[in-house]
Amino acid sequence: MKSNYDLFCEEYERQLAIAVAEHPGEYLFKQDRVSFVAGKMATAFKTGSYNKDGRAVKQTCIVLNIPYTYAGINQFLEQK
Repeated sequence: MKSNYDLFCEEYERQLAIAVAEHPGEYLFKQDRVSFVAGKMATAFKTGSYNKDGRAVKQTCIVLNIPYTYAGINQFLEQK
């Protein structure tokens, strides 16, 4: 069984790929860097040093039914 952290990171990468494809002008990287950026964000999610103000984080929260707040995201990430 996957942890909430794993579920969040996987969905975030999926949503980031969609966001980059649909809004390429908003990102400083292209589709071939999505996995790399998602990996960096996975570390940031773990340490709490992430910024939630992006399309991919917002959409991840919607898909996973998480409140789009730092408290809501952190609570989800900390649950087993």
